[in-house]
Order: sequence, then structure tokens, then C-alpha cells
Amino acid sequence: MDTFLKSKNEDDSVALPPQKSKCVRKYNPDFLKYGFVNGGNEAEPRAQCVECGLMLSDKALKPSKLKRHLATKHPTLVGKPVEFFKRKENELQIQKRSVVSLTGNSKCALKASYLVARRVAQSKKAFTIAEELVLPAAVDMCHEMIGEAAAKKLLTIPLSNDTVSHRIADMASDIQLQLLERIKSSPFYSLQLDESTDVTNAALLLVFVRYRWDSSLHEDILFYGALTTRATAQECFGCMDNYFTENGLDWQNCVGVCSDGAASMTGSITASSSRYLIVHQKQNGPTAFSSLAAKNMSPEFHEVMDVSVKTINFIKRRAVNSRCFAKLCEDMEADHVQLLYHSEVRWLSRGLVLSRLFELRNEVFSFLTEKKSPLAHYYADTKFTAKLAYLCDIFSLLNQLNISRQGRNTNIFVVADKVQAFKKKLALWTKRAQEKRMDMFPLLSDILENSPQVQISDSVSQHLSQLAEKFDDYFPEDPRDGHMWILDPFSVDPTEEDVALPSHLESQLLEVSTDSTLKLQWGKLDLGSFWIAVSKEYPCLALRAVKHLPFTTTYLCESGFSSVATTKTKAPDRATLEATLRVNLSPIPPRLDLIVSERQVQVSH
Repeated sequence: MDTFLKSKNEDDSVALPPQKSKCVRKYNPDFLKYGFVNGGNEAEPRAQCVECGLMLSDKALKPSKLKRHLATKHPTLVGKPVEFFKRKENELQIQKRSVVSLTGNSKCALKASYLVARRVAQSKKAFTIAEELVLPAAVDMCHEMIGEAAAKKLLTIPLSNDTVSHRIADMASDIQLQLLERIKSSPFYSLQLDESTDVTNAALLLVFVRYRWDSSLHEDILFYGALTTRATAQECFGCMDNYFTENGLDWQNCVGVCSDGAASMTGSITASSSRYLIVHQKQNGPTAFSSLAAKNMSPEFHEVMDVSVKTINFIKRRAVNSRCFAKLCEDMEADHVQLLYHSEVRWLSRGLVLSRLFELRNEVFSFLTEKKSPLAHYYADTKFTAKLAYLCDIFSLLNQLNISRQGRNTNIFVVADKVQAFKKKLALWTKRAQEKRMDMFPLLSDILENSPQVQISDSVSQHLSQLAEKFDDYFPEDPRDGHMWILDPFSVDPTEEDVALPSHLESQLLEVSTDSTLKLQWGKLDLGSFWIAVSKEYPCLALRAVKHLPFTTTYLCESGFSSVATTKTKAPDRATLEATLRVNLSPIPPRLDLIVSERQVQVSH
């Protein structure tokens, strides 16, 4: 019995039948006489008809099935010699290569079209320049340098006006999609906005965003919209709120909003955005300092400004006066031949206009005298010239302060340092002016050296005092107080200094200040990148630090509106203009390979 059971168990262990291996038929070169070649490969051969290109399965690799296909589908080819089918095989291979080459060329031409369209958008040129200039020039260069065949390939690149417009719209849509994904993944963001009016009297709103991405802070254009009615703060934030709602952005992550401080931007911001976590920085835009210097000037300095504007208008308003003045400047070998127009919108305008007028004051006096203008006697007055020199000096210094605050990736500490330094300079200059020492103003100092009888020190000291008071009104507090630990966490002792942090963050700050590994990174990274690196170990403290690094000026908006002014006449409508601006101003590159692939799929369907 044991023997029987054992043998049965052993038989059970091997009772499963072996699996049959899959039989793969081989392609035989003799199949060519039936009009079939191998359309697959050695591992998986397929029978392909050289006449109709039909691909049969490997099960059809039988002479009987191949003969039946030839007799039923192509009866006129029955009995043809092998040389005939060899010639058909060569034609089939050439056709395959042509299809592959055509597909590759089509993709390359499509991508080249996007590349050229991006160049056109970045240069802010008319869309027609691609077809009218870029493509013919490229064809000419290829024809001379490479050959006729390469030049003909370039002609397949689509670059019409409408095509370039569509390409720019595709790239702008992709860039916006990437930007929104980045903002949504960032734990915070800050905004910079400004409104302006174009040549058609349309009110436009431009918004930039600063956000965390990867290991640093990035800045980009968020959107460009139109204000349909009034350009008030409520309308601006209503336009922004609509954009945020449509694109799923969360206002709770907004840590700061920077505008130019105009009444339309600050009038009702608190009321219209009370449900948002917004910190509004009043009057911190690039126009602030020039406006401060011009406000509350004494009547005598206002007179100088009025006379200067009237002089410029008298010379430049009429074309004949402008031409005659230019000829006079050439004859007198002046450094310049034209005056500059004054513009209230251009924040560097006032200083540049006065400087040019002061440089050409002798030529202006000669021209006004020749024209018998009543303005001529002002330029013969040394005291008037001294006042003009002072205005040139003070506006030049304010322009330098403005320029030093501009640029990308500025932070509140850099701006506060420069503002506080200038406030101290104003106090020093006021004291020197009261002592009749004007060496800090080079143009005025030269005038007074040649005309010591001129006395304007009282007027200068009064204006400097008023300017210092206005600076105190606009910047009453030092934003660095209590936050110097952000600027240098290794030099601040939270146990001894006033650090505006809760107790648990003070403990983290102490740990950071004694971390030698982090100290090695200090100085090698910018401020935002350093605190983002700290966030890996101390996320709460780092988030508190980065939230105090919002926009401090409206520099990006000013630059954006300059691009609008040069692009407006090239773009046919508002949507196309917005797309052009995004491609032009955004540092995010479009994903061209993805765009081209999606476009080819759309065309194929």
C-alpha cells in the first residue's frame, strides 16, 4: 500500500502536460515571386504586398495564402517575373523613406515656426516681419552658404501674419499654464500692480507676481487686463479677483501688494479687499521721489519750473522753431541740438529735461533774444540760472536714488537702506545750506563761484527742509525694525535685541544663528534663496522671513507699460497684445516640443 501511494504521489507531481511553444513562421525570400516582402523584422516577420502595401499577419506566410491574395486582388500581376516584383519592392522602400522624411520635415518646420514667432514677440516687431523679412533673408543666406536644397526646405516653414499670431498665442497659453502651476505650488506670493491709459484712452491694469519656485524667488507677469469703467482701487481689485477666481488662485497666500501710491490705487484698497490677506505698501513706486521734490516748492522755484516748461514749449511746439534752434546749436558747437519734452508720466523726465535746458541755456538765451521772446530776460538773470542749477542738481540726485532702487529681485532692506541714507543726506544738506555751503550741488556751486553776489541759500535750505518732512510723512517707520534677523540671522541675538518673533520661532532663530553649515551658505546665496534653503529644516521661521520680502517698487510695471507702448501698434487686438507681452516679458520658456506634438495631433485629427 505504501509503495502504491508513493508512486501515485510521484506521478501526481509530474501530471501537468508540457506547454506548447508558440510557432513563429519564417519569411522566405522566395515569397517575392508572389509579390510579397518582409514588412516586419526577423523576430516578427510580416508579409507586405509590394503593389497595394497591405500588411498580412505572420499566419499568412504560406505560399497558398500569398498566391490567393495575388490572384484575387491583383489578377493582372499573376505570372509576372521576379524582376518586376523587385522593382516594385524598390519603389515601396523609396515611398517609406519619403513618408518618414516628410513627417520629420513637417515637425521641424512647425517647431521652426514657433521659434521665429517667439523671436518676433521678444523683439516687439510687427508679425508680418517674419514672412516679409526673416524668411526671405534666411532663404537668401542658405542659398548662398549651404545650397539650393536647404533654401527650399526653409520655404516650408509657415510664417504668415495669422500663423505667427497663433504661434504666439499657443506659447503664451503654455507659459501661463506653467506659471499658474508654480504659483499654486508656492506657499506664498506677492503682487505688484499699476494702471495706465494708452493712446486710445483705454484704462489698462498690469500685474506682476513674485513667488517661490524650486529653490529661489521668481518674478513674472501675472496678467494684463482692461478696466472697463473707472480706474479706481475697487475696479482694479475686482479685475484681479475675477482673474484669481477663473484660474483657481488663493488670495490667502498673498502676503503683499505694491502699487505706485496714486489716489486711484490707494483710495479704497482696504475696503475692497478686506476679506483678503493683503499688506499694501503706500507710495513706494518709482514716481514717489520725483513727486515729493516737486510738491510744496516755494513760489520762486515754481516760477523756474513754469518758465522752463514755457521755454521748451516755445521752441519745440513749432517745427520751424525746432529746426532753427537745432541749426543755432550746431553753429555754436553745443553738445546737444534739441531740448527734451517734459512728461509727468515719465518718472525721470523732470530731471533730464532741466539738465538739458541748463546745458543749453546760452543757446536758449540767444534764440529767445533773436525771436524777441519775453522769456529771454530770465536767462540773462544770474539768480534765475542759479535756481535752475539747483533744481537740476536736486532732481539729478533724486533720479540716482530712483535708479538705485529699480531692478529685479529687490527687497525691502535694500530699499530701506537707500531711503534712510537719503533722509540723512537731506538733513546734512539742509545744515550746509544754512551755512551757505553748496559744494554738494556741483552745478549750483559753479554758478555761485562765478557770481558770489547771488544769495539763494535760504530758498535752498527751505526746500530741503520741506523735502525732508515729506520723506518722513511717506516713510514714517523703518521697515527694518524688528526684522534685521532676516537680513543677517548670524549677527542678531534674539535674547538681547528687539526681534518681532514668538517664542518658538526665537528658539529656531537661535538654532539657525549657531548652525555652521548654514553659515557657510550665507553670502553665497541671495536673501530669498538662503531662507528657502533654511526652510528644509525650519519651515515656519523661513516662511516668516520670506513673507517680509515682497515687491518694493513698481519697476516691473513701468517696464511692462514701456513694452505696451512699443507693441501696441503691432498687435491687432487686446488678447494678442496680452499674449505678446507674456512671451516677451516672461522668463519661463515655452515647452515647444510639447506644443508641437499637440499641434500635430490636432492636425492629424
